[in-house]
Amino acid sequence: MVDENLLSELYSARLDELREMAIAQDISKAGNVEQLRARLIDQVALSEIDLSWDSLQEMPNKNLGEMLGVFGVKRSGSIKEKRQRLWLHLNHDPKKLNPETIADATRDQLHELCKALELPRSGSKQQLFARVAGVLSAHEGGWGKVKKSLRRGKTAPVIPSTPVPVNPISTPVAPTFVPSVQDDEAAELAAMIQASIDAVDVDELTDVLEEPDEPAPEEYEGIVEPEIVVATPTNLTIDEGTGSAIIELDARIAELHSHIREFLLISREHDANDVTAFVEDLGAQGFQVSHAMVRNRILAEITAMANLRDAESDASSQAPGSWRERKALRKLEECRSELLDQLEAILDSNSEDLALARVRFETAAAESGLDLELPGISGRVHGLFDLQVSLREAEEDIDPVTARRQRAMEVLYRGTQDVSSDAMRTLQKFEEQMENFERIVETLVRRAEGQFGPVEHALLVRFLERRGWDVGHPEVRSRAIAAAGVLAAAMGYINSEDIPGLPSSISLDPDKVSDVVDSLRGLLVDMGRSAPTADTVAHGISADDAKQAAETSNIGRVRGKLDQADELLSRLSRGTDAEAGE
Repeated sequence: MVDENLLSELYSARLDELREMAIAQDISKAGNVEQLRARLIDQVALSEIDLSWDSLQEMPNKNLGEMLGVFGVKRSGSIKEKRQRLWLHLNHDPKKLNPETIADATRDQLHELCKALELPRSGSKQQLFARVAGVLSAHEGGWGKVKKSLRRGKTAPVIPSTPVPVNPISTPVAPTFVPSVQDDEAAELAAMIQASIDAVDVDELTDVLEEPDEPAPEEYEGIVEPEIVVATPTNLTIDEGTGSAIIELDARIAELHSHIREFLLISREHDANDVTAFVEDLGAQGFQVSHAMVRNRILAEITAMANLRDAESDASSQAPGSWRERKALRKLEECRSELLDQLEAILDSNSEDLALARVRFETAAAESGLDLELPGISGRVHGLFDLQVSLREAEEDIDPVTARRQRAMEVLYRGTQDVSSDAMRTLQKFEEQMENFERIVETLVRRAEGQFGPVEHALLVRFLERRGWDVGHPEVRSRAIAAAGVLAAAMGYINSEDIPGLPSSISLDPDKVSDVVDSLRGLLVDMGRSAPTADTVAHGISADDAKQAAETSNIGRVRGKLDQADELLSRLSRGTDAEAGE
């Protein structure tokens, strides 16, 4: 039998008193006050009862409830939940084992926790983490410390009855549904949802109100009687509103899937820290992630979406595996152009909210008759969306760092078709170390309090020359200073009017100059005047005079040729006359 006086003494003892009792009983005194109290109850008050993990698996439901009552923790729930809670109370500290601390646990550690908590042990590290975190969240506040009423002596300790072996044939047991191995995960999810609904415990409520606990109703193996919750207006730390949060999450499940797809584009579901940051960001989107069940549901959706993404990737690289899929692929090809037009309109109207845009595009695809339940179809549809978004981002160049560095390189390489090989090597060095060059410019301008004049130009050139950069080269110096000005203006340290300009020989574009000259020629023609040519410009005469001189020259040339022809004819006629005289 358990000594009631000993239990009362253990409940109300302080840390130093518990340590003295541990020393007297030759028991380890490590751990905090609640761990030491649980260890003394286990090894002294309940020394005749085996509370190992194997024994807990064989202990009836009624005895598990009595054991939880002896340790002064919550004793409601299913038989599996009672085993989990009692094992956690005997072996762990809630401050060191919670959903936040297990984020850094290894896969082997999570595997061992899944084994002890009777959870499925297959799957990735993220799946194991989600299962363990779900159980810890469901049992949050239900283990790790003795009830206040027991510590203050306002409630009599629970004395367990002598364990009586149960005959499964003669004892009436209420019919219960036992999930199969294949449905184990679904059963776990259903159990966690039920636990969150029954999260408000009568014992915890009476502790807060500092009223004696009422004796718990007698429990029978396989039967869990519902608890009556007294609705009292008081400030409790109980996870209230879980049911409404789950309903709201179900209503926004399409939006959640869209956010998860965006997350999986740049991250992996195995990165626990990144997953935690993503879940916190969902809180800013209106999801009630403060509820443990909502967080667990989101983690489960991330895992499911990661598996769907892998299935979509495999299906996109394979031939159709069924007639249904083949027919759906033909339908997709028929409406591809229409979908792209709709996608353009959707992105134009929802450019700031890609998650909403994805949901609307998925809805448009479903309305077009596409079978999105097939991974091969859903993967291609979302692939179209991702490709279009990537093309838009490439066109808009939304990265400001890349954009300003690109503008600086354009200044460096302007008019470099005739530069020397030494200058080109130095310019290539600027391109390779653009990030370092940007930091040097930023430091220099900040120390000059936003000034970038001749003094800063000289300091920049001197510093780079000391670092081995041939900035003093005449073909490099002006380009380097102009590029530094572009970077300083893009970072907001100077105005765009203060950017140093390039020399005219570099800044003038020959093609643009030719365009200007052609425009001026056209203007002169419209005014009724002829445009100058290279010859007229070289001789310094007007276009009209040049034209008149050209016409006169042509007439003189023709007259000269006619005179030559007349002379030739006269010679021929004289020769003919001489022959006739002879």
